[in-house]
Amino acid sequence: MAPAIFSALAFVASIQAGPTDSSQLVTREAWVMGTRLSVIVEATSLADASQASENVIREVERLERMLSTWDPQSEMHAINTAEVGQPVTPSPELAALLTEAERYSRTSHAAFDARVGALVDAWDLRGAGDVPAARELLAARNATGAGAMSIDERTGVVVRHMPAAWIDTGGFGKGAALRAAARRLEADGVDRALIDLGGQLWAQGSAQKPWSVYIAHPEQRQRRVARLEVHGVSVATSGTSERFIEAEGMRWGHILDPRTGQPAPAWGSVTVVSADPVEADALATALYVMGPQEGRAWAARHPEVDALFLEAESGALAASWTGGMEQWLVDAPVPSTAPAQAPTQQVDTARIAALERRIEAVTRELERLQLGRDVVEADSSIQGLGPAASKVYRVNQGVSLGGYGEFLYQNFAAQRQDGSRSGALNKVDALRAILYVGYKFNDRLIFNSELEIEHAKESFLEFAYLDYLLSDHVGVRGGMLLAPLGLVNELHEPPVFLGTERPVTENRIIPTTWRENGIGLFGSGDAFSWRLYLMNSFNGAKFSAAGLRGGRQKGSKALAEDMGVAGRFDYTGTPGLLLGLSAYSGETAQGQELGGQSVGGRVRIWDAHFDYKTRGWDLRALVAGAQVSDVADMNALIGLEGAEGIGTDMLGWYVQAGYDVLRTSRSPHQLIPYVRYERVNTQRGVASGFSANPATDLTVTSIGAAWRPISQAILKLDYQIHSTAADTGVNQLNASLGWLF
Repeated sequence: MAPAIFSALAFVASIQAGPTDSSQLVTREAWVMGTRLSVIVEATSLADASQASENVIREVERLERMLSTWDPQSEMHAINTAEVGQPVTPSPELAALLTEAERYSRTSHAAFDARVGALVDAWDLRGAGDVPAARELLAARNATGAGAMSIDERTGVVVRHMPAAWIDTGGFGKGAALRAAARRLEADGVDRALIDLGGQLWAQGSAQKPWSVYIAHPEQRQRRVARLEVHGVSVATSGTSERFIEAEGMRWGHILDPRTGQPAPAWGSVTVVSADPVEADALATALYVMGPQEGRAWAARHPEVDALFLEAESGALAASWTGGMEQWLVDAPVPSTAPAQAPTQQVDTARIAALERRIEAVTRELERLQLGRDVVEADSSIQGLGPAASKVYRVNQGVSLGGYGEFLYQNFAAQRQDGSRSGALNKVDALRAILYVGYKFNDRLIFNSELEIEHAKESFLEFAYLDYLLSDHVGVRGGMLLAPLGLVNELHEPPVFLGTERPVTENRIIPTTWRENGIGLFGSGDAFSWRLYLMNSFNGAKFSAAGLRGGRQKGSKALAEDMGVAGRFDYTGTPGLLLGLSAYSGETAQGQELGGQSVGGRVRIWDAHFDYKTRGWDLRALVAGAQVSDVADMNALIGLEGAEGIGTDMLGWYVQAGYDVLRTSRSPHQLIPYVRYERVNTQRGVASGFSANPATDLTVTSIGAAWRPISQAILKLDYQIHSTAADTGVNQLNASLGWLF
């Protein structure tokens, strides 16, 4: 037999008596990634075997330099310490690894999630170990997962949303190093080798010359209970008997459950065999966190996963495995009916009972303090929706609650632009209070809704729809939908945009918040996203000289004689950049006739938009236009005359810039002075026989500042200079308070 290789969770030995007469065997060991690396290489010459083993060690060391969360020079450390809110584009190799980790987090319903750094800190797993208090654990849970640190599955771009969030590469780092080492072996022409990196193995070989892997009893490390014969695969085993912390008189395992924030209970071990070492590494962790029952059920739904479950308690053993495991399993585990040895440790039952009560109390308090596990950040949009509206897409399954709100104070100038008395009265308004209610039935079927109270008394259903995901990149959406135009209509939660009020262009021409009943498709690719909807059209009888806003039907007993098509395409391939086009077309007369003749009243709306957030800058620009046909007939239908007529052509645009002056400080706050310049004309063209009201030709300059103590709350103050071609503009000082959750 070749020399046996010991690992924390498995015994390994070659089933061959030794290398063949024509080959040489080299064994090397090194300390890498905080653990022992053992390499056995068989090659035609001693020099080739030695060089190949050296190349394996160098490759693992290279991965350590990239993935280390300890080394301040590593790429991973730079990501983990990046400025909050700043998108970071990793190297292609690291980006691919992070997108894989994100995929395993999604498919395991967050039983595996690399973004557990805050929990590692809370439990002091890198130190002596500690049991966190309930609120400390809640804070750590809030800083865990997609809501705290987003990884774009298409590009690998990472954004830290909370200062405590960081990625722990321990759940996939060894697998990544083994995969790189295996590729190096293949490049060196090595047909047979065995690598043991801290208990995870890579077996390079063939069916004729496999490697034997002996799986140890989860509680009795020197006792072999199963033997595998493997080749061309990685073997990863997860369990807690070898690594743990001791705190408050108890042992706590080192494997954390991202869903609860607590160490996974000790119950045995899981062994996963896969041709992909990263998959073996991540899924061994995920299945152990799930526990034996949930893990077996998950594995049954994923027959491509080869897994062995060993359940142990005081020496007794129960074993189960997936069908695919049988191709590797030579000697199956024989369950024990009694402990192999009597326990010798005295158990302080009173202390354990007290700690169990404390854990139960922590769990209850967590449930009381938080419904759903994801914290919503102000730049974490999904599927084109606002951050809080996107919350349902982050939960594993079940109910999701979110919301936003804003208060607005307006102080109007006493005089108009022409010096006459304005007559405008100052106002303070409970402008909006929103509740998002969503339900994720499974990974493909999702319900989402927004319930709104405006001005403290008016209630609306803002949207309500079902999504069905046909694939990871395309879905069907039906119900009451937000029209996918502009920058604000879908992303209108107060902390998301600068300015106390929404831009006038996205009020009169793109009539935010614009929602109608319909059905459509949505999707995304590596560097783009798109949406295409069929919706009930406007009721053109409610249009006016001020624009299209009055024609919204808001989904309430909406006339559907005329339908409209809305579409959008955005480029998202550059971190922080959104660049796109959107358009709408539909007739609006809704079956009404004039003199026995049908009226079309087709409305076409278009816009081009730009939004870029980088290095403290918040830049935004939009241009939008609308054209209305059959305007003379529409005016006659409504009874509009003279300067009151609907515009045949409307145009609006704005540019906006802000900069976070606290960016270079250590403060988690943001203070963003900003300026917005806007021009809007809703009667740029009028029908023959009608005149344009110069008051509809408006210029607004807004100068202000926004303070964000955290990303979910904002206080905004600005001064707006209004001027019109009729000299009727009234300046105003505004203050607003907004939040989302």
